[in-house]
Amino acid sequence: METGTWNGRVLAAASLFAAFASAHLIDEFQWGAPAEFHLSVPVAQFLAFVFMAALAGLIAFAARGSHTGYFGLALTGFVIALADSLRHGPEILAPGPWRSGTTSEFLALGLTLSGIATACMSMAARRRP
Repeated sequence: METGTWNGRVLAAASLFAAFASAHLIDEFQWGAPAEFHLSVPVAQFLAFVFMAALAGLIAFAARGSHTGYFGLALTGFVIALADSLRHGPEILAPGPWRSGTTSEFLALGLTLSGIATACMSMAARRRP
């Protein structure tokens, strides 16, 4: 498979997405997200592990120029960006501080924007021959 400029952009966006996802997951656990979804902490930790392992696998496939890797990253980036903005957008926009203030807001916004960037870059790379 051919790798090129778009591949580098995908890998940069996806790496940033993985970093924000990891940090945002820690913030979610700190503020009791597993309980909000009626999950025990061990179950939520297992789900977080599965997500991060799948994301690492998709990044590895994309690094090889795999169209499947690009599609998986595009889908994951879009779904996570949409879910996080729908879940936290209204909370962040409400008056007063949200969670840890600027740090939590930065992590949520970074996750959303890096997810969108990953989705867009992956779709562009996937369309290249």
